[in-house]
Amino acid sequence: MSKNKHKNRRPENNFYNRQDDEKQEENEDIEDVNGKTEETSQNMNEEKEADTPLDPYPEKEDDLSPPQDLNLKLQLEKENSLALTNMLKTLQADFDNYRKRNQKSQDEAYENGVMFAAKRMLSCFDAVEGAINQIKDETTKEGLEILRREFLSALKDLNIIPIETDGQMFDANLHNAIGTEEMQGKPAGLILHEVQKGFKMNDKVVRYSLVIIAK
Repeated sequence: MSKNKHKNRRPENNFYNRQDDEKQEENEDIEDVNGKTEETSQNMNEEKEADTPLDPYPEKEDDLSPPQDLNLKLQLEKENSLALTNMLKTLQADFDNYRKRNQKSQDEAYENGVMFAAKRMLSCFDAVEGAINQIKDETTKEGLEILRREFLSALKDLNIIPIETDGQMFDANLHNAIGTEEMQGKPAGLILHEVQKGFKMNDKVVRYSLVIIAK
């Protein structure tokens, strides 16, 4: 019975062995096909790379250089900043010119106002000076002289000073000749007498001096 049993098993083992062999051969065939497929794909890629022309001037990408759009944006920002700076400079210049014109207008208005007030004061000054020349009483004359000096001090505070005539030559820009006298040893045009005192403020004449000159 033991021998028959082994005989019956042997054919069964051979059957399974054949199945295993067939599967192994089938797997080997699949591997061959896959290998050939990969080799064919690799060959095609190599041929494609071989057909692609090489760039004689390949661009090297610099990691430190900004992209093109960023460069453009920076350039636009720079131009906008420059335009804004120029506009601010123009506005500053216009404002400085306006301030200078405004200051000049204020100075002229102030001078004109002072000159107008001074001319009204000079009529009072002329009255005091005329009284000093007419009054004989020394005490009264001394009081009027004090008043005269106060007038001159007030005018000086307003930057208004008398025009010099003593020993001066006639100047049409400062003096107004109302008469002439012939005097030996005196050059023509020399101021001999001051009839009415003149005044000036800076380079502007508030009132011309009335004088008599030598001829």
